[in-house]
Amino acid sequence: MKPNSKEAPAYDDALDEARLKGIANGDRQSFRDLYERYDGLLFTTIEKVLNDREDSQEVLQEVMSSLWRKAHLYHPGRGRPITWLASTARNRAIDRLRSKQRQSRLKSAYTDEMDVNPRGSTGLSGPEAASRRDTCSAVRSAVMELTDVQREAIEKVYFEGLTQQEIADQLGEPLGTVKARIRRGLAKLRKTVEVS
Repeated sequence: MKPNSKEAPAYDDALDEARLKGIANGDRQSFRDLYERYDGLLFTTIEKVLNDREDSQEVLQEVMSSLWRKAHLYHPGRGRPITWLASTARNRAIDRLRSKQRQSRLKSAYTDEMDVNPRGSTGLSGPEAASRRDTCSAVRSAVMELTDVQREAIEKVYFEGLTQQEIADQLGEPLGTVKARIRRGLAKLRKTVEVS
């Protein structure tokens, strides 16, 4: 689905709230109506953050997919429907941007490491190599002491480059739960590695 280019919609909070309730109850027509009404606005909101049309289209689809699953989370007392939708789109775009920046840093670090120690090179020797082996061993041991859910969350952040929101969506867990797992896991890793 490609964002429509049309004039900005006139906001009708009552109608938008009714559509969100319909979506929460599985009403596909309410979903289509809300999508057609706001896809252009949400796309623009996302593109202002990402400055990349293709990524913006992907994020818009993620936002709409999330809306289908999470429309029940909207509460009229917390703000207007359009504000909730635009905030969701902007936050998802920021998550994507951060994820891309993390991936870029990891790729850069890997490239730098390969420039310093290309495959097949002898690399470090003596005390430095022993120290690095000890550190790697301590980290591996510490990772094995994490709970399965902590290890999974940390692997998704550091090895798959996912944002905390993307992990929460992927696992079907609340964002706070994912953040807590990562925080506790990292604290446990730090404590274990410092002791060894």
